[in-house]
Amino acid sequence: MSQRPSVALPLGAALALAACAAPVSGVPPQQPAPASAQAAAAPAGSAVDRAAATITPEDLLSRISFLASDAMRGRDTPSRELNIVAEALIDHHRRLGLEPAGENGTYYQWYPFPLRGLSAAGARLEVAGGGARQTLRLGRDFFTRGGTTADVSGALVYVGKGTQASFGGPGAMRERIAVAALPGNGNRAWRTERNRQVSEAQRAGATALIHVLDAAWGADSIAKYARAAEEPGRVLGGTTAFPEFFVTQAAARRMFSAGNLAFEAAWSRGQGADMEPVALSGVRVTAAAPFREFDQAVAPNVVAVLRGSDPALRDEYVIVSAHMDHIGVSRNPVGGDSINNGADDDASGTAGLMEIAEAMASMPTRPRRSVVFLHVSGEEKGLLGSEWYSDHPTLPLPQIVANINVDMIGRNATDSIVVIGKTYSTMGPQVNAIRARHPELNLVAADDIWPDERFFFRSDHFNFARKEVPAIFFFSGVHEDYHRPSDEVEKIDESKAARVARLVFYLAHEVANADQRPQWDPAGLAEVRAMVR
Repeated sequence: MSQRPSVALPLGAALALAACAAPVSGVPPQQPAPASAQAAAAPAGSAVDRAAATITPEDLLSRISFLASDAMRGRDTPSRELNIVAEALIDHHRRLGLEPAGENGTYYQWYPFPLRGLSAAGARLEVAGGGARQTLRLGRDFFTRGGTTADVSGALVYVGKGTQASFGGPGAMRERIAVAALPGNGNRAWRTERNRQVSEAQRAGATALIHVLDAAWGADSIAKYARAAEEPGRVLGGTTAFPEFFVTQAAARRMFSAGNLAFEAAWSRGQGADMEPVALSGVRVTAAAPFREFDQAVAPNVVAVLRGSDPALRDEYVIVSAHMDHIGVSRNPVGGDSINNGADDDASGTAGLMEIAEAMASMPTRPRRSVVFLHVSGEEKGLLGSEWYSDHPTLPLPQIVANINVDMIGRNATDSIVVIGKTYSTMGPQVNAIRARHPELNLVAADDIWPDERFFFRSDHFNFARKEVPAIFFFSGVHEDYHRPSDEVEKIDESKAARVARLVFYLAHEVANADQRPQWDPAGLAEVRAMVR
């Protein structure tokens, strides 16, 4: 992809960045931390502890104040302000002497994120079988998502809930359209199940997927979802998404009848365990979901690398990541404020990465492995930047040994941080050991205290985990200001953010220096595989 032109920083943003940036030439001499910060750090005198002590509350707060200022207008993806933040991060890493690790010798990785909407006039779903042809009605019998550039067609095969066994092996559904039972009401669990069915259909080579909705879906819901598909929305990747069609049970009943299959019995059977796929004999579907394209926007990831010192290990990489985007400006102000500054979410994590990079660059001896600082965008749109990066890595994926992700580290209990994924790999015991060696951090490194929320599968690190890269996630949890204009700098606990950043620094440094790569716990890896295969 061609390099985008650089974005000039507004004067105010440039000054804010310069206030906490290192000099251009070489690694800067470290300024002594204030006495209070020195006492809290209790450095043991080693080079590692001295580097950790440079991560101070004052520096964190200064960086967060820039990233979460009103001038950045909530760092939406895509936006001019997000591009300004990306440019500022690149300037920071360049000043530290970190090398570009993006595309074409730059710090950038741009990914396509066009604005598209369904062209309702061309959307159709036609069923031929049983000696008749039925034309289903958009907004009444079905709605759709994804897209097609031409008609898709194929024989129908019912797969029940659509388990891996029901879909069959790779290519088992080639030139066929799969039909899967999708109970539920559109909530998060329903969306997770829908995405799983899509993944299985794609793996099996299906032409398209028809989801049969629960009987509870009424006419108003079908019409609402059909209208929503026409609204312009952004699509990752610039290509058409896998075509999905969602049909009512009344429409499915007619479809099954044409194939001499009793719908009620098939629906009931499909709610159970793995079932053998059942062909709807003699039934074929022809469908289309064309789209209109309103723009061809792109969005940035920023990738910088501190090259390792060990010739045998420097081509292995520890990725430390955080998302630099937030949700932008709200249409309806809250208390007169419409800018979602995202001070905690995730200016705190982004500032933490900047501090960790500066601390590592200050060391007289770099870690043995290379350490990559990855700032992704599009997290608030569905982990898009990290998805794109993990699917199109700018560094060899087999050489990425770990991902350490940082999100929302500046709020809630001042003496604890939740480390999600501690039980999934050997990095969990490493975190516990580091915390025990550094009581001055005054942090409890808690296991996942919200297991029902499935946070391990809901942030950027999961896109590395799905590639079977060991991953771990530092997270303080949501709060009453989550995704609201009230997530302001004034509410940040900069002392906590600095102490969490030091803990992440120690972990990244230890992983980068270890003789062996981090290893998955077999049960953790099995759970990840169950989510993506």
